[in-house]
Amino acid sequence: MNKMHEQGTSRTEGGSGGARDASGRPEDRLISRRKLLASMGAAGATAVVFGSILNANGGDGGPSVSESVYGLGGAKTKPKDLVDLGFVVSSTIAELRAMTDPNPEYVYLLTDPGQEGHFVFDAADTASADNTGTVLVSVSGARFKRLLESPYMNVKWFGAKGDGVTDDMAAIQSTINATFARGGGTVFLPKGTYLVSPSGSTRIVLRDNVDLLGEGTATVVKVKDDAGDYGMVFGAATSAVPLKNVRISNLRVDQNPQNNTTCNINSSRTDSYYWQFVIGLYNYENIVVDNVTFDPTCGINTITLNKITAKNAVITNCRFNFVMAKGDGTYDNSAIYLNGRSHTVSNCLFYAAPGQKARGAIETHGGTSVISNNISDGYYTGINLQSSEASGEHSDMTVTNNTISNANQGIQFGPRFQHGIKNVVIANNTIHLINTVHQRSLTTGISTAGSSVDKGPYENITITGNTIVFEEEFVRRSTLNEAAYGISLYKDSDYTNVLIANNVIKNAPVTGIRVGSSNKVGVSTNIKITGNMIVNAGHYPASSELYRAAILLRSTVKGADVSGNFITDTYDQAKGLFSIRVNDFDGTFTNVSVTNNLIQSKQGGLWLSISPSVATDAPSVKTSASFPPASGTFQQGEIVLVTGTAVTPGQTPAGYKVTATGTAGTLAGVTASGTTGTPYLTVSDASQLKPEQWIRISAGNQLRRIVRVSGSEVRLNANLTADVPPSSAIAFAAPQFEPFGPVGKLAGIADTTGSTLAQLETEVNLLKQAMRQYGMLS
Repeated sequence: MNKMHEQGTSRTEGGSGGARDASGRPEDRLISRRKLLASMGAAGATAVVFGSILNANGGDGGPSVSESVYGLGGAKTKPKDLVDLGFVVSSTIAELRAMTDPNPEYVYLLTDPGQEGHFVFDAADTASADNTGTVLVSVSGARFKRLLESPYMNVKWFGAKGDGVTDDMAAIQSTINATFARGGGTVFLPKGTYLVSPSGSTRIVLRDNVDLLGEGTATVVKVKDDAGDYGMVFGAATSAVPLKNVRISNLRVDQNPQNNTTCNINSSRTDSYYWQFVIGLYNYENIVVDNVTFDPTCGINTITLNKITAKNAVITNCRFNFVMAKGDGTYDNSAIYLNGRSHTVSNCLFYAAPGQKARGAIETHGGTSVISNNISDGYYTGINLQSSEASGEHSDMTVTNNTISNANQGIQFGPRFQHGIKNVVIANNTIHLINTVHQRSLTTGISTAGSSVDKGPYENITITGNTIVFEEEFVRRSTLNEAAYGISLYKDSDYTNVLIANNVIKNAPVTGIRVGSSNKVGVSTNIKITGNMIVNAGHYPASSELYRAAILLRSTVKGADVSGNFITDTYDQAKGLFSIRVNDFDGTFTNVSVTNNLIQSKQGGLWLSISPSVATDAPSVKTSASFPPASGTFQQGEIVLVTGTAVTPGQTPAGYKVTATGTAGTLAGVTASGTTGTPYLTVSDASQLKPEQWIRISAGNQLRRIVRVSGSEVRLNANLTADVPPSSAIAFAAPQFEPFGPVGKLAGIADTTGSTLAQLETEVNLLKQAMRQYGMLS
């Protein structure tokens, strides 16, 4: 050992050996290392020794381990205050452990690379165990204590190497335990690769009030090769009480799945030691995971925080790269699984390469949660929300400003058993679905979710300002029927107070926006669908036509407003079927209105199928410049007013009541063919045809309404009852009218005094004629 006496002092024996309490034991407090360095600054030899130690990083000019921990930053200080420390002695861990005659007057400066620091002999302590980092025990039983000036505890003090070869799991655990024993603090992992060896239930045990801090992605915690099966890398000692006040930040975790050939993640297993969580907690309070990169990650969950009574979790600025581990190849997985109250997931990036079968990026249960500003790329499902037994009367979930790309399902939400999901806002998210790549039986942008037993109500749901884009699918596949929706509330549940507004939905294969279940179970109350732009919905040839709509209401609906939506089919030949379907076949509708929607197609037209019980903005009164009208479709019960100026007094009707529905005008040169039992005609010229027109087919004298036109194919409102041979003539079926209220004045005799009998008979006949025209005489 090298003794370095302070230059310029006359100090001999009797020095205090440092600040002490009444028992003579060194105070267990943080001591400024700058003061210690200042006390030795006058000694040239000391400066040399400290220079070599503090620059143990290799002399590249970057911060040393000591600088990283103590924050020296090259500051200069002057000698003062601590002249009574006596001697500073250069030593090693091995030398202290071998020491038989420690001197309480000395400060021992360790020079072991990565474990540098100042120790003092604590004569009053005869019990503390040697942990390598903060307590060293000599062969004589002497306890040496590290002097700390910050709450950071460096894992290298405790023997961690970070060399990518040594198993550092025990050293990391020792650091956590020592920090916990001091009442908490931060475990610091300098740059390096720290191998760990979780197995079965063996894991790194986190402790209350102990944080883990690295130096960004340069600090890597890596699972060793062929670690085999394990439950988790980091966990708590017990789930009986919550783990509290822990933050893990600024490091990278590498689960090393490509080199773990002895594990088996298999969903059919009944044990719990194959999950391969990185962080697994089953009771928690105040947990933060911040700026952690999980690359690659492979477990059932990367992070699982799971207890319905737990609370307060924040996961932010993290990165996840999922790689499927050895196992059954199809195991369910979520990067983040949260169950509890009050949690936030924000500014995280989730990535999975094609073929990795990453199931879910974020899954959250319980409520009082915010999921915002995350990016998911390549996961089947971006975000899954669910209530729980602890949600109570409100879930309070907000999902905003997330970008979900290359997914199969964007955002899902639903109840748990009978526990409803309430107060949910899903707003301003961007969702891109590659349904043709994933080839799943369900593909949705934003939709309800849950198993058959999850039947709780949905209440106070706002879905606004989202953009949802699918890939087009023109060929029917066996794995997809009608379950392909842009926004859909389709579960067998009740829905109350739902706003779906100002969303853009493009290429929804089957339905753009849907409210109501297929089984006609549940009641939807107070539904507003407004301001949405729906492009090319229903282009997929689903086995059932009932769902191929831009907007679809089903089941029992009590109070709904569908208004101000823009629905368009941009294909050269229309491929959608219904623009809006609110049909009595699908349910019962009370106080429902469908008004002021703009519906257009590039060619042909879409089917507007509205129940007579639904209020619409179709005018009950129409006008025509002349009679009979030259064109237009007229419905039974409508009134037609003639706007022309020509009037025959007493004979020109004020208007006409439509007594039989039909289409006015002449359909010139159009022929058709069709097969009995089908609702389709192939026509020679569709340019004169559009939905809602009535035609009469010469073959079989069949009267039909056109509901959709696509290319030369015309869809009819009912099946043909007779074959229509090629080149069969079709014509518009004319409406029928009954006039009412003649206008103008009949010329009468102003004064019949002195009139002849013939003149009086003429006057009476004029009166009888007027009475007949007004229906007063037959």
